[in-house]
Amino acid sequence: MESRSFFLMCLVLSAFMPSLSVCVPTASGQEVLFEDRFEGGVLMPGWEWLRSNAPCRRIVNNSLEILTEPFTSGEARNALVRPLNFLRWQNDDVDCSYRIETECYFLQKPTARGQQCGIYWIQNNKVIFKLVFANGDDNRMYVYPGKVPVEKAGGRLRMTVTGRNVVAEFCSLDDTTFRRVYEGRINSTPNDRISLQCWGGAQEASASPETAQSLWARFQYFRIEKIDE
Repeated sequence: MESRSFFLMCLVLSAFMPSLSVCVPTASGQEVLFEDRFEGGVLMPGWEWLRSNAPCRRIVNNSLEILTEPFTSGEARNALVRPLNFLRWQNDDVDCSYRIETECYFLQKPTARGQQCGIYWIQNNKVIFKLVFANGDDNRMYVYPGKVPVEKAGGRLRMTVTGRNVVAEFCSLDDTTFRRVYEGRINSTPNDRISLQCWGGAQEASASPETAQSLWARFQYFRIEKIDE
């Protein structure tokens, strides 16, 4: 009887409070603070494009695809950013542990040296930390930081932040286990932003985006979740 009453109460709330924001747990039971699965051809609110170049990006098949253009970090086009100021800050630190995660990969193995995609931490308009899949000088794929060799041209990336401590991990496309590549400190501030980017592509990218499959990076989802301590 109690369960039936609770169910009826939920129906009433959903009818009269359609704008109620509900924190949805992930498969691991963590509280989702923000998530975008790039569905329906549009981005979730809160994103901003830096150095926008609309012809070189697309949302298709429930994923975001960005063309890797021949620019460096501070010049990267179609850098998708969102602020971290929605987190609760106390004494210059976030009052909870949280995890930032995405899945990204190139549609084909990159050929340009330094070509990369992943998560970038921006402070005062400069990248102060990144967790990326990148094509090295030897034309092999690596995860940075750490220059950890990988067979596939992408996978899952996640950063777990507790206070000013950050742990960076990755999981290859054909695997289910995350591997730690870095642990250290990051002097975060309430004005910092997180970005999904790709850059370092070959010069011909801008001229022929539709034929350059190795230059397209795909992002399957982006998520920030609170971690129980």
